Amino acid sequence: MAYEVRELAETRVIGEKRSYDSIEEAQEKIQQFWTDFKQSDQRARLTLEADEQFQGFFGIYFPTDNGVDYMIGVSSDRETSEWASHNIPAGKYIVFEAGRPVSREIQRVTNEAYEVIIPASQHDLRQAPEFEYYPFGNVTAADYTAEMWIPVE
Repeated sequence: MAYEVRELAETRVIGEKRSYDSIEEAQEKIQQFWTDFKQSDQRARLTLEADEQFQGFFGIYFPTDNGVDYMIGVSSDRETSEWASHNIPAGKYIVFEAGRPVSREIQRVTNEAYEVIIPASQHDLRQAPEFEYYPFGNVTAADYTAEMWIPVE
């Protein structure tokens, strides 16, 4: 599986956030979160908040003392009280591409990254949020690709 290592500048993200008691619970409920998000007017409103750094949606895992927060968001330099706000710290990430069907491929790529690729590489994981990146566009198009970003040293 191909991947590349990229440096990310600190990135401010805003969006809709939900809290879960565990990563397992998050993984069970995230698909419904995305469905709810797409069916609401939040998608269109949040798209308008995106800056030029990234033109797409993030699915971001933020570990907490009590589980994990998951945010659907965009990079934005705007101040807003309407959306939750977080910073993704600057640093090095291993970036994997995922094709179609996107939700299944993201899961497959993530599993292979953690079980095979990263253990065999010279990279150690670092404490920072991992995230999925979905460029704006038609996710059902034959050539659409999303990305999985995993923080490494």
